[in-house]
Amino acid sequence: MPESFSLVLTSHAAFGTLAALFLPDQPVRRFTREEAAIVARALLAVATGASSERQIYMSPIASDHDFEARVGEDGIFIADGNGGETPLDWAQTRMLAGVLARFGATA
Repeated sequence: MPESFSLVLTSHAAFGTLAALFLPDQPVRRFTREEAAIVARALLAVATGASSERQIYMSPIASDHDFEARVGEDGIFIADGNGGETPLDWAQTRMLAGVLARFGATA
């Protein structure tokens, strides 16, 4: 499976350690631990069928870009803010949820 995303820990003067989410041809999104945990739970819920939500949205406090994902039959589609989308299949979605959850769980 080609690399669909990466999560890098960064430092912010006011918010401390943040998780920076990098997706191909997308702006960087930066999440606090709490935000990462919330998005992780939402992603896992749609990936496992526990939620029937069709959209996941968050405006992270330390990020210049919103996180918006449309839920499809075979995975999610993360909006780039310019009309484009990056698809993640369910395996990739669960992987993203896992790395966000691990960051969110650490204090």
